[in-house]
Amino acid sequence: MVGFLTQAALSSRLEKWVHPIPFQPGPNSQIDKSVVSTLRAVALLSGYRVLVGHVFWIQVIQYYGDAANSLSRYEKLYDYCCLASDLNPQFISIYTLGGSALAFHLKRIDQAAHLLEKGIKANPHAERLKYLYAALLYQHTDKMEMLIPVLEEEVERPDAPPLLANILANAYTKVGRLQDAIRVWKKVLQTGETDEQRIVAAQKLQTLYSVTKGAKP
Repeated sequence: MVGFLTQAALSSRLEKWVHPIPFQPGPNSQIDKSVVSTLRAVALLSGYRVLVGHVFWIQVIQYYGDAANSLSRYEKLYDYCCLASDLNPQFISIYTLGGSALAFHLKRIDQAAHLLEKGIKANPHAERLKYLYAALLYQHTDKMEMLIPVLEEEVERPDAPPLLANILANAYTKVGRLQDAIRVWKKVLQTGETDEQRIVAAQKLQTLYSVTKGAKP
């Protein structure tokens, strides 16, 4: 009897968690604290953390897909994505969809970067997150210094695609680190797998040598 009552109580709480308080655009970007506390409590007490995380993520997608929320520029999207990732930190789609929406649709670059950084920390082997993070920062010159350490680490990986070296060299150039850019392009010129890669490297080096007033290879 006790076991049945316990199961019934958990089922009731899980049902409330599966159908949380409806999202309503508010005057500020802070997520409803009652939603947060309810979700976290049920996730921990019921043992259905991943399930709850998936269900909540569906609600987040519905929130972003509701045109009515565009009036507030989806002000709660970042907060909802953060909560969804707390509940299910290994669910990569939270970071890719949330980061892309925040960066490329809503132009909230800092929020997108923070969400992707959180995803990379929780999923250090998720290459998709690293490439999306690199693409995001590469488009914003004022964020270039944040991008370079990520690229430097990734370029050293044995399976790193050749394109990463090009992006790193261009990033060095954008921040004025011309000698570092020359070093990378020289390596591409020497180790490039195709004629096209080597030709691009040679052209870049020619330009950089001109800018640095005749620096020698």
